[in-house]
Amino acid sequence: MNKKVCVSALALAAVLGEGGMAFGQSVTSDVITITAGRAPGAQTGDRPVVTLDSDALAASGLSDLGDALAFNPAIVGSEFNDDPGTQNDTSGTSSVNLRGLGLGATLVLVNGVRQTPSSVASDDGASFVDMNALVPDIAISQVEILKDGASPLHGSDAIAGVVNVITRDRFDGVEVQAEARGPDRFDGGGFTSILSAIAGTELGALHLTGAVSYRDTDGVEGFETDFIPGTGLSALGQPGAYSVSTPGGSQVIIDRDCAAAGGQPLVLGADTAFGTPGYCRLDYGQFFSLIPDESRLNVYGALTGDFGNTRLTVRAAWADTQLTRGNSPSLPALSFPTIPTANPGNYFGQDVIWNGRPRGVSAGAARRSFDHDTLRFDAGLEHDFNALGRDWTGAVTLAYSRNELEATITDHIGDRVSAALNGFGGAACQPGASAGDQSAGCYWFNPFGSGGLVTDPSDPRYNDPDLLAWMLGEDVRTSTSELTSLDASMTSAALFALPAGDVSLTVGGQLRTESLEVNHGQTFNDDAFLFIVGGPDYAGERDVVSLFAESVIPLHERARLTLAARHEDLEAFSSTDPKVGLAVDVTETLTLSASWSQSFRAPSLHQQVSATTTLQSLTLGNQSLFRPVRTVGSTALDPETSDSVTLSASWRDGGWSARVDAWRLEIEDLIIEESANAILAADLADDGIYNDPRVELSQSGDVVLVRANFVNAPSVEAQGVDFALSHDGVDLGRFGLINAGLDAVYIDEFTLFDPVLNTTIDAAGNRNFTNFARSLPQWRASARAGWMNGPWSANAQARFISSYDDDENGGAEIDSWTAYDLQAGWSEEMRGHVLTASIGALNVFDEAAPTVNTPLGYDTKVHDARGRELYARISVTR
Repeated sequence: MNKKVCVSALALAAVLGEGGMAFGQSVTSDVITITAGRAPGAQTGDRPVVTLDSDALAASGLSDLGDALAFNPAIVGSEFNDDPGTQNDTSGTSSVNLRGLGLGATLVLVNGVRQTPSSVASDDGASFVDMNALVPDIAISQVEILKDGASPLHGSDAIAGVVNVITRDRFDGVEVQAEARGPDRFDGGGFTSILSAIAGTELGALHLTGAVSYRDTDGVEGFETDFIPGTGLSALGQPGAYSVSTPGGSQVIIDRDCAAAGGQPLVLGADTAFGTPGYCRLDYGQFFSLIPDESRLNVYGALTGDFGNTRLTVRAAWADTQLTRGNSPSLPALSFPTIPTANPGNYFGQDVIWNGRPRGVSAGAARRSFDHDTLRFDAGLEHDFNALGRDWTGAVTLAYSRNELEATITDHIGDRVSAALNGFGGAACQPGASAGDQSAGCYWFNPFGSGGLVTDPSDPRYNDPDLLAWMLGEDVRTSTSELTSLDASMTSAALFALPAGDVSLTVGGQLRTESLEVNHGQTFNDDAFLFIVGGPDYAGERDVVSLFAESVIPLHERARLTLAARHEDLEAFSSTDPKVGLAVDVTETLTLSASWSQSFRAPSLHQQVSATTTLQSLTLGNQSLFRPVRTVGSTALDPETSDSVTLSASWRDGGWSARVDAWRLEIEDLIIEESANAILAADLADDGIYNDPRVELSQSGDVVLVRANFVNAPSVEAQGVDFALSHDGVDLGRFGLINAGLDAVYIDEFTLFDPVLNTTIDAAGNRNFTNFARSLPQWRASARAGWMNGPWSANAQARFISSYDDDENGGAEIDSWTAYDLQAGWSEEMRGHVLTASIGALNVFDEAAPTVNTPLGYDTKVHDARGRELYARISVTR
C-alpha cells in the first residue's frame, strides 16, 4: 500500500474508529448479516459497513434514496441528475458508483436478493440496477453499504462493494405521508409532490405489509434558467452554413438569414462575394431539460410468517417511471448533403454542401419519452433443524425480476431529407414526376433561412408542414432484462467449539438465469436516420452456477478470523474468489481489522452482445459537438478481476464512535467502452488528420460517426482513506439533546491505463471527460449536527466536494462546492396518532453548482444545479 495512505491511516487510528457516520447515517450495535457476511459471529466494527436507517434518511432532507446515496462521500460519479448530453436512454433512472469504479462495479441487493439490471446501459456501456425502481422510500428500514470487495460473498459485480436495501416487512399500523418540495429559483418549475403510505397487520401467524408512493415533478427547461442558455452551441444550426466553391477552393458561408431566422452567426472572416464566412449556430442547450417532467409510482408488499422453527417471506414490488425531457428541435444532418442549384431557396447559383439541421429555434424543443417498468418477486423459506448433532438453519429463496423500457426519439430520415432537397419530397410523390411538381405530390424542402421566414404557400421557398412531418421519423426502443435466481444455504452458529468460542459456518449455492433483449423499428435497423443513424436489434442469455462458504473462527476471546470463498461459473468462464478477514479487539473500545479479498465482475450481457449507437459530446477541433458513437459488444471479453485490501480501526466509548478505513484496489482487465474522445485524440496525434478506420468522415471531411468496442483495459489502481466520527448525543438537561458527526473520503490514487491513448492517466482529482473514468474529486465530506428537545428537533448538514480539474477544457479548475442544509421538525402524539411535520431547505445559501463548459453548464455526475430547494413533509402514524 502507498506509504502516504498507510501513514494517514495509522496517524488517525488512535483517535478515529468504528462507524461514526455522516448526517443521514447511523451506527448500530447489531451484528452485520447478509450484506457483509453470511456466517454469524462477526461484529459491526470488523467490517467497513455504513448503515443509513429510515430516520436518518428522512432527517437528511434529500429527495429520495438515489440522492441520498449520490451524496454519500464514498460514492462518486453516479447518474442521479438527468443529462440529455450523457444519458441517451437512462433518463428516469438512478445509479450507484461506489469508489468511482463504475456503475456496474457495485452490487445492489434488496433484502439480500439480487435485482435485474436496467434493460438499458449508461452511455459508457455500464449495466446497473435502477435505484428508483426498488421500493417506496417509506418502506425502507435501512440501507447497508459494504465498502469492500464482496465477490466471495455475493458473486459477480461486487468489486467495489455492495448496497443492500432492507425493507420494513414487520410494520404495524398505518402511516401516511405527504411531501412538497422544489427549487425556489424557477418560478415554481421543478416542483415535486410525493404521497406515500405504508400499512401492516398481523394475520394470525402471518404478517402483511403493503406500501405505495407516488411522486410527480414539473420539469424545468434550459431556457428557464439563467445558466444553461449559451452553454450548448452547435455550429450545425438552422438556418445553417454552406460550403461554396470559390476560385481558391471552397469556403463555408453563413446563411444570409441566419440571425433573422433565430440562428447565431459565428463570423470567421471578412465578407466575400458569396457572403460572410463562418457558421450559423444553434443554442441547443436551452432546449435540454434541467429537470424533466416525471411521474413515478412504486408499490411494495410483504407477507411474512413465523411458524416456530420455520419462517416464510413472500415479497413483491412494482415500479413505473414515466418521463419526458427536452431535446434540440432537430438533430444535425451529418451526411452533409448537397443542395442543388435548382432548390428554390438556393441563392448561391451553384450546388452547395449543407452544414445544418432541418429545424431550428422556431420549432421549439423536441421531446423524448421514457417509460420504465420494473417487477420483482421473491419467496423465501427458512427452517431450523438439527443434523449431525449440530443446530442448523436452512434457507431457500426463489426470486424473479424484470425491467422493461420503452423509449422514443425523433430524428429525420436521411433518404427522405435527400429526396426533398432535390424536389421529390412527400409521401405521395409519384415516380417519374418532375422535381417540385406539387400536382404529382412532389415538394421541395428549403433548408435555407427563407424556408422559416416565408409564410406564403404559393412561394416556392415555402416549406409545407406536411412535408416537414413526412421527413421526420420516430424510433421506439423496447428493451427487456430478466433475472431469475434460486439461492440455498445452510448455516450453523456452532459447527464446533474452540477454546475461544464456537466456529460458525455457512455453505450454499446459487443458480441464476440472466437475459437481455433490445428491439428497434425498421428505420433504425436500416441505419436510415439522419443523425442517430441506427443499429441492429440484439439479445443474449446465460446461466450462472455458484457455490460458496464462509466461516467465522474465534482465535481468541478478542480475535476473530473470517474465511470465505465462492466459485462462480458463467458458461464462458469461471472465477474462484477468496476472502480473509482478521479483527482484533485491542481494548474493550478499540478494534483493529484487516481484510484481503479477490473479486470479479463478469461482462454484462449488454457488453457481450450489444451494438448500440449513442449521441455523445465529442471534442472536434476547438468545439464540443454531438456525434453518434456505435459501440459493439464482444463475447471474447474476459471478466474484471480485483485484489482489495482494507485496514481499519474502529473505536466506541461513552457515546463517541469513530472509524478509519485505508483501502486499496488493484483491478485487472477492466471492461470499458473505448472512449470516442480518446479515439479522436489518438487519431489526430498520429499525423494531424483523421484516418483511423473507426472514424467515419463525410465527403467534406467532417466526423459523422465513431466506432468503438468494449475491451479489457490492462489495469486500474485506486486507494484512499475513509474517515468517520460521531457522537450519539449529549444530554443538556432541559435544553435537550445534541449529536454530531463527520464523514469524509479522500482518494489518494486512481491510476488507469487507457488502451486507446496508450498511456497511463492519473484520474484522481480530474473530470476524466477524455478517458473512460468518471469525475473524481479527491475529497468528499459531510458534517452534521442535530438537536432534540421534547417534540421539537433541528438538523444541520454541510456537504463538501473539493475542486478538481477539467480535462475537456484545458485543465481548467472546477471549483469546490459546499452546500448547507437545514431542517426543523415537530412530532407529537395526539389521540392515538403520532403527527410528525418538518420543513427544511437544501443548499440554504443557494450555492451555485461550479460552472463547467458542458451543454448544461455543470458536472451532472457530481453537483446539483437546482440551487436552494425548499420542502415540507407531514406524516400521520397510527
